[in-house]
This record gives sequence, structure tokens and C-alpha cells, in this order.
Amino acid sequence: MRNRILEIVVFLMDFMREHSERQPAPDDISLELKDMGYSDTEINTAYSWFLEQFNSSIEEYYTAFPENANSIRILTEEERQQLTSESYGFLLKLLNNRILNSEQLESILERVLLLNGEAIDEDRMKIIVSSVLFKEIEQGDAGLFFDSSLERSTFFH
Repeated sequence: MRNRILEIVVFLMDFMREHSERQPAPDDISLELKDMGYSDTEINTAYSWFLEQFNSSIEEYYTAFPENANSIRILTEEERQQLTSESYGFLLKLLNNRILNSEQLESILERVLLLNGEAIDEDRMKIIVSSVLFKEIEQGDAGLFFDSSLERSTFFH
């Protein structure tokens, strides 16, 4: 479920950026998300997290949305070997859209390095990001990092 909530948050960011000239009503977005197969619980959880994270309404958040990030984190050689270009691109998208902050990015990269030896693809990256972003990881969830068939995204790449 965490990956699906992350997908909704990413969808919200992209949708709002594409429709910046006219901010659609949340009900319109919810209908589109329901058509994509998301449940009311997932949609409400994503909206709640989004608004809590930015402590404002969606409209207020996007009026001051920066065009570019202030800095770029350069990966070490070891980090580059652990990430596929798609998974790193996904991280950059989240960072540039302010879904992730620098501290969360570092936490994600630390977790990636703990999985020494295997390149992390985008599906696995979504699981790691969700665990850091939503702070729901438990000791028993460690196996999730290795099973890329779980919660596979069908909507976002």
C-alpha cells in the first residue's frame, strides 16, 4: 500500500505542475485516481500526507514552487554501482519536486548501500523511498527490499 500512496503523491505533483494555470478541484483529481484503480483510503492517505508535509493547501504550495533545486547531490562510485539510472532518476524527480528532502535522500542512499552487491531498480527504490518517506519500516519488512514483485507499479515509471 505504501508504494501506491507514493504513486499518488508523485501523480499529484505531476498533475499540479501540468495544470498550474488552472488548479483543478481535489474531487476532479480524486475521480481520475479512482479511475486508475486507487481506493478512497489510498487517495485520502496520500492527500493527508501531502498537505501535512507542506502544511498548506495544494494551491498555496504550488504558487511558490521553485523552478530548480538549489544543489545537486553527486553520487559516490559505490552509490552509482548500486543504482540503476531509472532508480536514480526517480530519486531526482522526488527531490526536485520536494517530495524528498536532503536528509531523506541520504537515509535512502544509506539503505541502498546496506544492500551491497545488487543494483537497485526503480521498483525496489519505490519500496525503499516509501519506507523512509512514510516512516513505516519495521524489522520484518527487510525482505521487501529484495522482492521486486511486491507492489509493482503499473502507473508510474
